[in-house]
Amino acid sequence: MAETADPLAALEAAELPIRAAAARDLAHTGTPSALDALLKRATSDISPGVRLGCAAAAADILSRSRVGRASASIPEEKRAQLLAMVASSDPSHNVGLFQVCGALGTPAALSRILIGLRDPRADVRAGAVVGLLRYAESAAAPDTVEQTIVPLLRSDKIRPETQGELARMCAQLGYWSALDNAVRLSESAARGVSEAGSDAVARLSRPPGPDGLWVDLGVDAGEAHPAPRPIAFVATVGQQVFRIAAEGSGSVKTSARPALSRQRLLRRPGSKEAPVEVLQIGEATLWAQDADEQLDFGDALVRAKAYDTMRAIDPILPLTASSFRLRGVLLLETGDAAMALSALDAAVDMKRCPVDAWYFHGVALLRVGRSADARASFERYIAKAPKRAQLLGAAREAIAQLPTEPAP
Repeated sequence: MAETADPLAALEAAELPIRAAAARDLAHTGTPSALDALLKRATSDISPGVRLGCAAAAADILSRSRVGRASASIPEEKRAQLLAMVASSDPSHNVGLFQVCGALGTPAALSRILIGLRDPRADVRAGAVVGLLRYAESAAAPDTVEQTIVPLLRSDKIRPETQGELARMCAQLGYWSALDNAVRLSESAARGVSEAGSDAVARLSRPPGPDGLWVDLGVDAGEAHPAPRPIAFVATVGQQVFRIAAEGSGSVKTSARPALSRQRLLRRPGSKEAPVEVLQIGEATLWAQDADEQLDFGDALVRAKAYDTMRAIDPILPLTASSFRLRGVLLLETGDAAMALSALDAAVDMKRCPVDAWYFHGVALLRVGRSADARASFERYIAKAPKRAQLLGAAREAIAQLPTEPAP
């Protein structure tokens, strides 16, 4: 909920709390038209808190303008102008401006961040590390950035404690080429540096596998968005990519996995939880599916009758009710009613069981000759299903065709 009626006007208020509230509002709803005003405050406001808040808000606006058509909303010449405003301020006056550099995403902005990494002041170096992560985590970051960052872990111009933080960053970003440097840092006599190096080695020495279940939120890594909703579900199995829209009953789109993809560990937009797995393919950033999204993915595949896709992703499915439901549907389709019943038994015995698993459970029971039990499962589905559920008619028809139960 907005704290100010007109954030841009509130940014000029005499009262410090109102200016701070305006910055928070613009972070969520601001457009590129607010960037000049925010950077003016970020470089000149008398309050350090307001300066930091305005820098963060400007970076958040820029984060929404880095990939796809949105990037055209801020032309290169405008980005250069904004960087000039940042460069007019000493970095120690507002280290949050490094986030602006990171979200600007230009080579010149990256150069300013790299200079900050060598600054003798600890707070400036820390701000530069944050800005560098914001630059590199975006799907819009050039693929050459790994070749720029990894050598910094052994550069004489970078202090050991900063190298330790950079090693952690390399681990987050999936820069597997940083492993040898991280090992060297883990053997450092400096405790903080050795811990950072060890943390990096723990991930870099065990890269995640290529297969997974993902959700496309339509946002970039590092993009400020309060609570994005899934626009598509994606599965990667070997060299295949399967994609289906989150809404509707569209078909699955299958494609070859691009040779260039990046797997990372980053915080999900709108979340304060620990970082999660991220897969970037081109300009698409895909986040690891949570439990609810796994259920929704299964629902989408069932609606589309995407049996070939179910068969392809079966080996990577987790042990969840949704997964057992999918296995059951696939086995029913391929004629193995006994194995289907085994999978669906597992589904209906688990918590968070998809409602339609009861319908398929009834079908499996019917096919193995257990009519009375099938009736009970169909009735359970009818009782649990929404009023307009797709399979209600089929469940009622199945019950109508069952032998009438003898009177007691």
